[in-house]
Order: sequence, then C-alpha cells, then structure tokens
Amino acid sequence: MKKSNINVEERIRELSTIKVLGVPGFFDQETTLYIYRETIILSIIGILCGYLAGIGLHTFIITSLPPDNVRFDPAMKISNFLYSALIPAVITALVALIMHK
Repeated sequence: MKKSNINVEERIRELSTIKVLGVPGFFDQETTLYIYRETIILSIIGILCGYLAGIGLHTFIITSLPPDNVRFDPAMKISNFLYSALIPAVITALVALIMHK
C-alpha cells in the first residue's frame, strides 16, 4: 500500500490540473482508474510472467527432483492457473478500493 500512496502523491498535481481545466467526465471513478491503470497493467504482466516461471519451475521440480517413494501427477489443471491469477487480482482490486476511499 505504500507504493500506492507514493503513486497518488506524485500524481495529485497532475490530477488537480486535469480537474481544474474541466476535462469532461473526469469524476472520482475515472480518476481512480487513471491512477490505477498502471497498477492493473503491471499486475496482469506479473501474472503472465508468473505463469511462465511457474511452469518452468514445476517442470524442473517434477522431472529432476522426484523422491523415490512418492510419485507426483505432473499434469497441470486449468484450476491451478485460475487460482494463481485470482489471488493477485483480488489483492490488486482490494488495494484499489481501499486507496480510492
């Protein structure tokens, strides 16, 4: 949340200028989206990079480090990807909601 505070503080002047100039339709929701567009895009990029790193690590661990007395199912299910994307998406949304207030 500290990063979000810094991001908002850096953009207060910019947002104030836009509001004073009377840009049409620039209400609270648009202001929040303007601020958090970068955070949302970076979260999506992080999720996609996490998929790549996760698939690589999963493959490495399953193929090179299996214990002798236990066998793992190497198949990855769609639910693995959904849960791993849902968690950071929910956290990003919660931070945006809290910081909007």
